[in-house]
Amino acid sequence: MNGKSYLFLLICFLWLLIINTAEAQSIFNKREGVSRVPDERGVVLAVGGGLAAVRSDICGRPGCNRFGPNVRIGALYYFTNYLGISGGIGYLRLGATEGSPHRPLDVSFRSEVVEVTATVVINLLDSYAGSAGYRSLRKRFLVPYIRAGAGLVYYTPTSYPGQGKLNESQTTYEPARRYPAIAAVIPFGGGLRFRINNEFSIAPELIYHITTTDYLDNIGPAPGYPNRDDHYGIAVVNVLYTPVLRNRLFSRK
Repeated sequence: MNGKSYLFLLICFLWLLIINTAEAQSIFNKREGVSRVPDERGVVLAVGGGLAAVRSDICGRPGCNRFGPNVRIGALYYFTNYLGISGGIGYLRLGATEGSPHRPLDVSFRSEVVEVTATVVINLLDSYAGSAGYRSLRKRFLVPYIRAGAGLVYYTPTSYPGQGKLNESQTTYEPARRYPAIAAVIPFGGGLRFRINNEFSIAPELIYHITTTDYLDNIGPAPGYPNRDDHYGIAVVNVLYTPVLRNRLFSRK
């Protein structure tokens, strides 16, 4: 008997083991009188706000960052109690001052950014309480989750001399390229969802964004500066709303 035959038998054995385990669990639940709990399928609406920080050529730490606002709206669709997909649009403002006295320019910048992203959301716990095959009708107060995806950013930076505010500067530097510009972005991170009631939840989260542009600060590859793309992170608190109609359309009895 060759290796392929052994592999085929192993797959068949594992498949039968999974089926038998599932049937045994179903029988156990029936004997214990466990109610059939619906999946948390359907649409959830989200609106949020918080702070944004940048990691660019001139600044890679909190001390030189000028934390800006970020606001966003979106929607989330749950396929199961664990898996969902979300999409949204957000606005954020990035800014920083030169973080090293050894660099050739005494410069600051501000960048207006609009992002459109789609992410896969994975709950690390079942939305309903329970363990060891038992699922309660009671929803959990706290559900941690992670998310990752892709999207686009539409950005317009302005750089200027000194460490004051943009509206106080008398001079601005020439654009390093044509703006507004578009770049790809990969967001990833996680958060915690706190259930208030069947309709509303609060979800603070931290999301880091890897971009494909080196011009969020209006400084591209230049002598004395690291040759790397600019990234940014956001801390946001989302308010989640689950429409009552969703429960009637998507929940299983």
